[in-house]
Amino acid sequence: MFTRHRSRGFTLIELLVVIAIIAILVALLLPAVQQAREAARRTQCKNNLKQWGLALHNYHDTMNVFPPALLNSGRYNDATYYGANRPGVLNTTGWVFLLPYIDQAGLYNQYDFNACSSMSSPYGHPVQQTDAVNAEAVSTKLNVLECPTAGVETSDYGAGTTTFYSRNDVNRANYFFATGYFTDYSSNYGANSGDPRLGAFGNNGAARMRDLTDGTSQTVLIGEGVGGPENKLSEHYGPWGLSGTHTSVHGRVVSGDDMRDPASFTPYSSNWHLNAAYNNDSLGRSYAWVFNSLHTGGGQFLMGDGSARFLNENMDYRTFCYLNYIHDGEVIGEF
Repeated sequence: MFTRHRSRGFTLIELLVVIAIIAILVALLLPAVQQAREAARRTQCKNNLKQWGLALHNYHDTMNVFPPALLNSGRYNDATYYGANRPGVLNTTGWVFLLPYIDQAGLYNQYDFNACSSMSSPYGHPVQQTDAVNAEAVSTKLNVLECPTAGVETSDYGAGTTTFYSRNDVNRANYFFATGYFTDYSSNYGANSGDPRLGAFGNNGAARMRDLTDGTSQTVLIGEGVGGPENKLSEHYGPWGLSGTHTSVHGRVVSGDDMRDPASFTPYSSNWHLNAAYNNDSLGRSYAWVFNSLHTGGGQFLMGDGSARFLNENMDYRTFCYLNYIHDGEVIGEF
């Protein structure tokens, strides 16, 4: 006679133990997987900046100057760049000028520089709402302008909205040109050349390599700037190919004009430092011009020598400002 053995299954307690072990393993492995993915995204973000660095250097080799952050922003005092009877401004951004240098010559050739790039008009002047010549071009998504950690969205003003910002449904950028203290409301770049808070880029002009007298390895050219209401970057801001007023191609830092006086920096640090929380007060961040990142602990920046650096959000605010000014004359140590 054969003895029949009944197979023994899991008891409920054993099953719960197995499930608990699996849950513990997942809990242990998931952060490592997430960290690995974020490391890959940070690397891609860094590579994006290196591509822009190569593009900027090649552009400079050709033109002997960097491209402007904005060309004819639509500011109320851009009178020399528009006619009183012209409904709109012939305007664009530095990203557009760099397109041929990132293998986007076709997109560059598609862009009509004789037409308004947006609905933007000088404040108080008629708004151009019908121009759509460059709508397709500026609606193109450029992965090299997207930080993978942040992602990009399109601008949205709502149906039928009239505005002097820019047009609906255009792709935005996660990177800013370093403009020092100045914004799209400021005077043209050359008019601010004597200010120690000058950045590498500005309105209707930019620096030459020889102007970076603080040293190319210690001067920021481009940095991260991501959206969200907490960063004062609403859905209105950020089109890469539109230079209407309040666009976000300017990466701004704010200080007083005395580079050696700590009091020139202290009032601004809590609002304008990298990744600082937005505080809506009289020293708050204006419009779209602030460097910020969704990377933990800091953000990625392109330096004048073409290198990409991860800057710590806890670095001294004065040092952060010095890095964004091209000729302040201050000595920067390790950062």
